Amino acid sequence: MNKIPNTITLGNAVCGILAILLGNPIIGAYLIIAAMVLDLFDGLTARVLNVKSELGKQLDTLADMVSFGVAPAFLFYSIFQNTEALLASIFYILSALFRLAKFNIDSYDIDFNGLPSPAAAGILSGAILLYASDAVSSPTWLPMVAIVAPAICMNIHMGFFSLKTGKVFRDWKLWFVILVTLSALSVHWHYALFACFASYLFVSFVSGVARNLRNAHF
Repeated sequence: MNKIPNTITLGNAVCGILAILLGNPIIGAYLIIAAMVLDLFDGLTARVLNVKSELGKQLDTLADMVSFGVAPAFLFYSIFQNTEALLASIFYILSALFRLAKFNIDSYDIDFNGLPSPAAAGILSGAILLYASDAVSSPTWLPMVAIVAPAICMNIHMGFFSLKTGKVFRDWKLWFVILVTLSALSVHWHYALFACFASYLFVSFVSGVARNLRNAHF
């Protein structure tokens, strides 16, 4: 039975590999979305079938490195192809590598400590989709923010809410993300992916600051 979630994990890796080898930023962004869906379902399948294994854990990490580390950084560089984009892409990949290695040795009961690599890839893929489809014009520094900010956030000490808890549908943060995403979708579908994961980053920061204020001793 453990072959079922592992096969789904390999599907995640295939999406990331295709995103790199095809070299098309728009197709690649959608392939990364498909990898996110498969990444969600491989863990869900493993829990339902109760077939968690060390092999599955390591395989999942390696697949995530391809799909959420290397692939989005490669696509980002393929759009801009300058020194700044090259350095930012290397920084993003190294941040994802460190994040995923740390995830393998830490335990997360409810929240993630640091921005999960699929969410970071979601922000970057959303920006890639916008720029590759000419859906947005912006200052030259803005694309760098879209790759550097999630790279930094992957390794900061802050809780980011997880979809793995059974109480997630009663969490206001999830409904905020859904509302922002639907609002962006009503404007133009190109904005939806970036809005979804950027709002996830924003609401996690707000929640983290609020939690720290509640716990502060004056």
